Amino acid sequence: RLYEAEVWIDGGTQIFFSYGVGIGSLLALGSYNKFHHNCHRDAIFVCCVNSFTSIFSACVIFSILGYMAHQKGVEVGEVVQSGPALAFLVYPEVVLAIAPSPFWAFLFFIMLLNLGLDTQFSSVESLMTGLVDNWPEQLRPHRKKFTLGMTVFMCLLGLPMITRGGIYVFQLMDFYAASGLSLLWCVFFQTIAICWVFGAKKFYLCIEEMIGYRVSMYWYVCWVFLAPAFMVFIFVFYFVRYSPITMGAYHYPAWGEVLGFAISLSSMLWVPGYAIYYLLSTKGSWSEVLRQGVTPVIKPRKEAVMAEEKARLTYQDVRDVELNIEEDLCDESFVSYDSKKCLGE
Repeated sequence: RLYEAEVWIDGGTQIFFSYGVGIGSLLALGSYNKFHHNCHRDAIFVCCVNSFTSIFSACVIFSILGYMAHQKGVEVGEVVQSGPALAFLVYPEVVLAIAPSPFWAFLFFIMLLNLGLDTQFSSVESLMTGLVDNWPEQLRPHRKKFTLGMTVFMCLLGLPMITRGGIYVFQLMDFYAASGLSLLWCVFFQTIAICWVFGAKKFYLCIEEMIGYRVSMYWYVCWVFLAPAFMVFIFVFYFVRYSPITMGAYHYPAWGEVLGFAISLSSMLWVPGYAIYYLLSTKGSWSEVLRQGVTPVIKPRKEAVMAEEKARLTYQDVRDVELNIEEDLCDESFVSYDSKKCLGE
């Protein structure tokens, strides 16, 4: 199935979801860290834990699917299709076969509940942080009430997915909105904005200033070349090997696919749409507007300003010490001939 675009799209977006890339949860939660917090160490730790968890889960999942395939006398691919049926139909059937089944069933659904709550906490926090930081004067005093209102609103939006035909709505949203092109598109332009507009070298130096040492150049190569190339490859491959969405044996009608692409475009069009709006609404020549548009407008945190000033003062103090040493070495009372020669005398 490596020739199917859906496999690559699902694999790429699963990486985005599992690592929190493009969702905003890492940015929202990381914004509470202190300025000199070692984000590089945390990133390595999260990647290792996440990868180990994925490998361990894959071993458990395919062991269960292999057991069920052996019991039914079919291939593993014929046991169940990917999707919600895997968690809510296949796993409960396996849990019932393990003694004592009530105990394992309790643990399994508690795990699902905690997994869902944890995901919602990070997702809602990323949304609330972005909105509140954008309108701090209006929303920050009423953050709790605003969060409650948005949570109720999002709950109402999800109610159609638990109706009799809600699984088809869920599959449509999952394929075109959650794990489709929209997330890949947004992450691609985030990467371009940080590494090509703001500048990967500046970003690299910012990390060094925060953690106190330089990270490997491997990350620089990934930011500038490998990550954008990988996302462009998946994006192009998606359209070259596109296959219509299905739900088991059910094939969605043409208007369903159009609705799915409309859902994707509702997130994707904001990137070029705002760029066009900015070019048309900003005064000045095209070159001036373009230069102004790609110039980062960042309001540094108080800790960042203090760290920058401290680094500047430290550098100045070190430079003053070096100049004092050079002046002492050039003193006629004790300077040697070699020292005078190296200083240009």
